[in-house]
Amino acid sequence: MTSLHLPDEFWLEDKGLDDNVFEEDRHVYSVSQLNGDIRLVIEDNFTPVWVEGEISTLRTPLSGHIYFTLKDERSQLKAVLFRRQQMALQYQPQEGDRVLCNGRISLYEPRGEYQIIVSTLELQGLGGLWRAFTQLKEKLMREGLFDPTRKKKIPLLPRTLALITSSTGAAVHDILQIIRRRFAGVEIVVVPVTVQGERAAGEIVGALELVDRYWRDRIDTVILTRGGGSYEDLQPFNDERVARAIAACSIPLISAVGHEIDFTIADFVADLRAPTPSAAAELVIANQSEMVDRLHHLRQRLQQIGRYRITQEKRRLQMVALALERGSEIVSVRHLEFIDLKVRFRTAMLSRLRLVRQNLKIREYRLAQVSPLVRIKPLSAEIDLQEQRLGQAMRHLLAGRRQSITAHSDRLKAGSPLAVLARGYTVVEKVENHKVVSKSADLVVGDQLRLRLHQGQAWCRVERVMKDE
Repeated sequence: MTSLHLPDEFWLEDKGLDDNVFEEDRHVYSVSQLNGDIRLVIEDNFTPVWVEGEISTLRTPLSGHIYFTLKDERSQLKAVLFRRQQMALQYQPQEGDRVLCNGRISLYEPRGEYQIIVSTLELQGLGGLWRAFTQLKEKLMREGLFDPTRKKKIPLLPRTLALITSSTGAAVHDILQIIRRRFAGVEIVVVPVTVQGERAAGEIVGALELVDRYWRDRIDTVILTRGGGSYEDLQPFNDERVARAIAACSIPLISAVGHEIDFTIADFVADLRAPTPSAAAELVIANQSEMVDRLHHLRQRLQQIGRYRITQEKRRLQMVALALERGSEIVSVRHLEFIDLKVRFRTAMLSRLRLVRQNLKIREYRLAQVSPLVRIKPLSAEIDLQEQRLGQAMRHLLAGRRQSITAHSDRLKAGSPLAVLARGYTVVEKVENHKVVSKSADLVVGDQLRLRLHQGQAWCRVERVMKDE
């Protein structure tokens, strides 16, 4: 590590001497002379050094040189990479890259800022802030917070506008000036917050919740804004809490943070992004003169359309009047045509009916000639005779069948068991197996018997069995 040693004349030790002692030896520097001497001291005492840090606030003007800031967790250092050295690099430096720079330390005299003039630049990886920005952006994108379908439409001319920004910054003054110039009748509510530092994110979230909760019915549009700054200064607008508060806000919101090249998470979540605070004011407030011109143009268009429609309606009414004048003539002609058609229709119908009746009579005569009744009538006597003979044969046959049925019925009645039972006989069955008993040898004393009579039944028990001798 190279240390910086200043000449002895830079130090003045208080030894109790009167200040007037040195008045004759006083040497007064101009600002340019002092910066020049300091630049020589810095350049003489620092050989080319290696510095590691994260790139922020990178910009490339038309000259082709690259200007950026190297930073770590606690400090930052201005850096410049001239176009000639840039052409020798193997990659294009990007915001948030972690790099290793080799160069010489110098002082830029016009602004009194010291910087490193980079000769070589090596990529070491993404910086911590840039990595966190990328990860949060991907996370919120997956959740749909950047989806265009959820974004609300910004009113053309809001009645009341809320500005969430620093009350002492240049952004609020620029916006107020532009709004007063473009349309002075808009009511503006300024909600002051801190726009950088550790407290900024919490204050911004609180302001968004306050506006959305208590002024939702009064405020039409919200502008969340701040002026330009370093990458670190814009970090509150890359905070996840701020992004979710913007997404939850029910009032249309415009994000206008930093310069045109600066992008924050708030820009992606907001309903509309403005590249600068001034552009936000121009986007949300229409120019009064432009609106007057547009209204005048619309009035002329309406007058032209009205005159055209009136002309068209006059022509139509003239055509209707002409038609009404000729209406009686047309009606008379049509009435005569109707009467003529009526007579012709009646004559044609009567002629048609006569023809139909004549055809109907011819078809009736032909149908009568081929009717079956004409052929059946000569055979009616024969049919009556055959009908009589068939009736006699059927009656004779039925009489014979009745006699046969009566004889068979008598035989069945004579052989019927019921007829035998009616003469005093009985059918004897054993109760235990329902077998009919036909001889005394099948019985033993104590058997239970069922007696089936001609009318009814009876049960008995065998007391004594007598066998045939």
